[in-house]
Amino acid sequence: MMKMTSLQELKAIGTELRKELVVKHSEAKMAHIGSDLSCLDIMITLYFRVLGKDDHFILSKGHAALALYAVLHKKGIITDQVYGTLGKNGSMLGEHPIYGIKGIEAATGSLGHGLSIGAGIALAKKLDGSKGTVYVLLSDGECQEGSTLEAMNFAGLHKLGNLVAIVDSNKFQAYDRTLIPDSQVQKEFDTAGWTTKRIPGHDFIELESNLRKTSAAPTLYIADTVLGKGVSDMEDKLEWHYKSPTKEQVDEFVKKIK
Repeated sequence: MMKMTSLQELKAIGTELRKELVVKHSEAKMAHIGSDLSCLDIMITLYFRVLGKDDHFILSKGHAALALYAVLHKKGIITDQVYGTLGKNGSMLGEHPIYGIKGIEAATGSLGHGLSIGAGIALAKKLDGSKGTVYVLLSDGECQEGSTLEAMNFAGLHKLGNLVAIVDSNKFQAYDRTLIPDSQVQKEFDTAGWTTKRIPGHDFIELESNLRKTSAAPTLYIADTVLGKGVSDMEDKLEWHYKSPTKEQVDEFVKKIK
């Protein structure tokens, strides 16, 4: 039987990967480190405590791909050789995930597609009686996309209890704060027949406890997170949605991550 990762180990992984992401973003000169750090704890919880062999994970907010690569590498799903190509010519590890990389189930560079993909997989599993849950990680901004709302209504109509959507609610989109409040998003999902709940997005115990629960209806978790979580100079600052750390900033930021 596989050894379960402890809470202390989860926290250590979070610290390790935050430091790693600061370095990787700087070396590759890639944007979206703020989004990577806001949803990292959610993905760590899923991959080290929740996901089973019959489960699926779709990263709908594809701009957080580097966080997913880091988690998949830590799990041993992405090899050292592949991970080492990040930011280099010819690498498959781009700023957004593409299908064909081990552990990546969908290309999600364009926002608003992940929930539709997840709903399709969940319906297929329901129809053929397959086990497992489909988890989809969304940004709060993409909850405004028409395709997301169509998938929301589709999943509610078909009562896809094997579908779980998690919103990384870091309160930013593109160039400003999110335009539509989470309370409105939650109300829309409620109306569509989903089970909805607001949860803390950086608490491993709360994340695991909630993400393991099942329901007869599809479930939406709005996870309260902080853009740039773990690096005080980045936290809740819009510019880190796009900037990458300079070489001079790397050592300073890494020292502050605990």
